[in-house]
Amino acid sequence: MKQKIKVISAIIVSAIVLMACNSVITFPPVSQTPTNNHNQGQFVWHDLATYDPLSAKDFYADVFGWEFESLGAGENMYYVIKNDGVAIGGLFKLADEYGKAAEWIGSMSVPDVDAALQYNQAAGGKTIFKKAAFKGRGETALVQDPQGAFIAFLNSESGDPNPRRAGNISMNSWLWNELWTNDLEGSIEFYKGLTGAESQEVEAAKVPYYLFSNDGNTFSGAIGNPVEGARSAWMPYIKVKDVNATVEKAKAAGAHVMMEPTSSIRKGTVAVLMDPTGAQFTIQQWILR
Repeated sequence: MKQKIKVISAIIVSAIVLMACNSVITFPPVSQTPTNNHNQGQFVWHDLATYDPLSAKDFYADVFGWEFESLGAGENMYYVIKNDGVAIGGLFKLADEYGKAAEWIGSMSVPDVDAALQYNQAAGGKTIFKKAAFKGRGETALVQDPQGAFIAFLNSESGDPNPRRAGNISMNSWLWNELWTNDLEGSIEFYKGLTGAESQEVEAAKVPYYLFSNDGNTFSGAIGNPVEGARSAWMPYIKVKDVNATVEKAKAAGAHVMMEPTSSIRKGTVAVLMDPTGAQFTIQQWILR
């Protein structure tokens, strides 16, 4: 999957600080119904930090039919992203001083945010935003892992969503999370140690590709960075009904296509896009196996 794709590295510290200013807001839980279970290593939320939230809202509404609920006011506005009425993520504005930047930030479930921060620090990672409690959401912190990828640690108040197989995930919702890393071996060892996950290499893959799983549930994957010269990053996937039709719709809405669907990569079911504000993500047409 080696593709020479140009990406924009976003600066996201100020966005998380803006979220902290909204301490009086009650954020939606990551699960529709309380589970009181914490599925260590599972991605349970996604936030888009962007310099232009209004353009981003229009784009994702046009392409995926997402709806947005406003929380807060002014510069501290936080938009809850809903897909078919279900909260799946958030969107907020970067501080102007960071220019035209945007990035999706995934939140990984951990049983103890403090312990996760200590582990990351000891392994050579950086704490970008220390642990904070958000009403309705739980405790969270933002870090850069030892290989350079940004990720949030989250311990939710009411528990995590129950793991679902790809076929049961709603269309236009989050399907997968994949780490594009400049140190594949180092990343595998780091996340195994962080989450207690098992890793398994996919033998049929054309390049080294690893899956992370806990308690029989596979949550994410890792691959050597296909973007030449870019830092390591987590890539979120959105499930779509028709990858080619979605690419055309995204282009019409202002997206830049970083990788077109090609038969040599997952039988033409995936495409990598950059939204009009610069945030990158992948879409995948899920084919029942």
